[in-house]
Amino acid sequence: MRRMMMASTVGLAAMALAACGAATAITGTDASSSTTASTTATTGTVAGGLASIDTHVDEDDLTWDAAEEQTITLADSGSTSDSDAVSIDGSTVTITAGGVYRITGSLSDGQVVVAAAEDETVTLILDGASIASSSGPGISVTSADEVTISLASGTGNSVADGSGYTVADDATPVAAIASASDLTIAGDGSLTVTGSTNDGISSSDGLAILGGTLSVTAADDGIRGKDYVSLTGGDVTISAGGDALKSDNATDADRGWVLVSGGTLSIDAGDDAITGEQAVEISGGTVDITASYEGIESVSILVSGGDISVTSSDDGLNAVASDDSETSDDAETAGGFGPGGGMGDDGSTLTISGGTLAVDAEGDGLDSNGSLTISGGETTVNGPTNAGNGAVDVNGSYIVTGGSLVTADAGGMVVSPSEDSEHPAVQFALSSAASAGDTLEVQDSSGTTVATITLTKASAAIIATGDQVVDGEPYTLVSDGTELATATAGEITASGMGGAGGGGRGTGPRG
Repeated sequence: MRRMMMASTVGLAAMALAACGAATAITGTDASSSTTASTTATTGTVAGGLASIDTHVDEDDLTWDAAEEQTITLADSGSTSDSDAVSIDGSTVTITAGGVYRITGSLSDGQVVVAAAEDETVTLILDGASIASSSGPGISVTSADEVTISLASGTGNSVADGSGYTVADDATPVAAIASASDLTIAGDGSLTVTGSTNDGISSSDGLAILGGTLSVTAADDGIRGKDYVSLTGGDVTISAGGDALKSDNATDADRGWVLVSGGTLSIDAGDDAITGEQAVEISGGTVDITASYEGIESVSILVSGGDISVTSSDDGLNAVASDDSETSDDAETAGGFGPGGGMGDDGSTLTISGGTLAVDAEGDGLDSNGSLTISGGETTVNGPTNAGNGAVDVNGSYIVTGGSLVTADAGGMVVSPSEDSEHPAVQFALSSAASAGDTLEVQDSSGTTVATITLTKASAAIIATGDQVVDGEPYTLVSDGTELATATAGEITASGMGGAGGGGRGTGPRG
């Protein structure tokens, strides 16, 4: 497991967790204007801790009168505009003042540049626009207060950059859509973004995605907002060689976070799928991570809602606060047992309070170098087949007050809830591993199923915990009507169980 460099994040983490029951509105709009007097606004409410932090999104910037629109028609033979605030130099179209600009047509090798005053707001309506550049970003925002890219309803749009270029302005990211200012993407149309040199969409400030159908392919990071990324709506697909959805501000106390509260997000990442330097929260929407090195990584991770699926070649969810050592804590905790903990608690937090979460990890499934708290939701973890990792790995406290968690792995590293946890765990050691594709049910003494998991790989150790697991009560593991094993809640044995090889010593009953 890698360790991530972190600045002090106590303030943001505390704010996110303390506000997790609050609801703060961040409004989104279908900002595609037609011939009507104004656009039609569709608003939604974001619930969750990070939603209490101010962003740049303002509903007033998402609506306008059709009469305000100025037009830009792109063409390789010569672009045109009816605006005095637009200058055209060959294949470069530059917007120099705030306003609403409807962009149509195409450039096979050109740029749209926004260079407005620092206090001005610019809206770009992409209405069937195609912009490609071989020598820089397709859309480059060098200055403005904030910029909204609105995808006109029913239209397809594309933006691409070339490969191997550099930008002269250090404040402007290297990306197909590169913004030195706050950036919002809204509307009902579609947008295909190809970042061949570095990122797909990148903002040096905040980035909010409210709507649209986005397909982003990037050599490095897919979508990056340095200060924050807020996804409240839309259908977003990311294929990235590096991180897919990312915020990396490590210096400002209330920045460096990623919030997913709505929409649909599909990710194939070469590195982390979702990473926030200081916090990541998923409170709604659908998240499908089909490939990643680590699925979700931050110092503070909160899952409070949504339907989430994570596939990773290393850790599924990784809460970590520092990079004091590159040494994997697996080397020190492998073969560990009993109430959570191996190395020291670094203050990071992994909290699951709602939603549905399914993790399929080759490293640790749920890994916190600090604490793990489960108070709601339904979580399943198909963990590693190697004994050096586990479905759950916790350095600090491991508290379960509600919800459900059922895990499957090789049984090499066993971590159970802490002694002061409201609910214990029940552990099943199989004499021979259950097979991939098997559906396993944990049943209480009355035959009621309290937890279920479908295996994605052969597994010999099954552990379940949650609000239906009662300390000292007997449970049975069943597959297709066949009893596989029995166990008593609160009695946990060490690694090397059953089919995992060898005998381990038990912790005995809790208490």
